[in-house]
Amino acid sequence: MTKEQIQVYTKRITQANASGLAVILYELTSIYIEEGKTAYKAGRAEEFERSILQAQSFLQELMSMSKMENQTGYDVMSLYLFINKQLLLSVVKKQPVNLDECAGYLNKLRTSFEKLAETDTEEPLMEHVQQVYAGLTYGRGYLNESVDPAGDPNRGLKA
Repeated sequence: MTKEQIQVYTKRITQANASGLAVILYELTSIYIEEGKTAYKAGRAEEFERSILQAQSFLQELMSMSKMENQTGYDVMSLYLFINKQLLLSVVKKQPVNLDECAGYLNKLRTSFEKLAETDTEEPLMEHVQQVYAGLTYGRGYLNESVDPAGDPNRGLKA
């Protein structure tokens, strides 16, 4: 991922509620799987392994967020475990193992969580984050974003 993409996702994470965070984690998992497949095709074994391990770490975050309160929760967890196994096999065998199939499952789950996120009215999970204002000034061909310099006096660690 580029530095710009990381900044965009960082900002999205700070503003997301639980269902929005799940959507972001699905996107990040899929991105790293695609980066891994691209690296494998290019013959970059270390980058392939690093990307697949990063995808696996995001999948594990999704697994930790999963609630197994009913049969649907168990079904989703079993799908997560299948994908996790395929990612692990890909790292061990140093080649893609069913990664296209895994990406398809992740995209279907992401679509479901996107619909859920549209109706979710919960507050963002993170509190006391810097407020980002967009559109106050415009640059040539891009939108400038600025951070409130005064910020929230309760933001950050207190000694």
